[in-house]
Amino acid sequence: MAAILEFVRSESAVFDPETVQVLASALDDAWARIEKAGSRLARPAYSRVMREVVAKRIIEMAQHGVTDQEKLAADAVRFISANYVENYSAKIESRKDRAIRLKPVGTVTGLSA
Repeated sequence: MAAILEFVRSESAVFDPETVQVLASALDDAWARIEKAGSRLARPAYSRVMREVVAKRIIEMAQHGVTDQEKLAADAVRFISANYVENYSAKIESRKDRAIRLKPVGTVTGLSA
């Protein structure tokens, strides 16, 4: 629960103790799903920042009136999937396509005229 409290305070949101407990449980649930999926975003290099993103998304949704733990966790996982995982894949594909287009065709190196 301490993890979510850090972000609740930074977002200057006011939640009653029961709601804070729901938010903390939603954060734990969402993070467990991300880890279970084997996401590279759960790796130590990314985990601190990504947990913060998940926590802030959960808080944002709670500020909009969503207080169901399951809905908060599911939304946070969808948010991460849509905004981080898929965008990363799209960037990789874009780089591959660009590299293929930029590769000179018919160029021979090491020959002198």
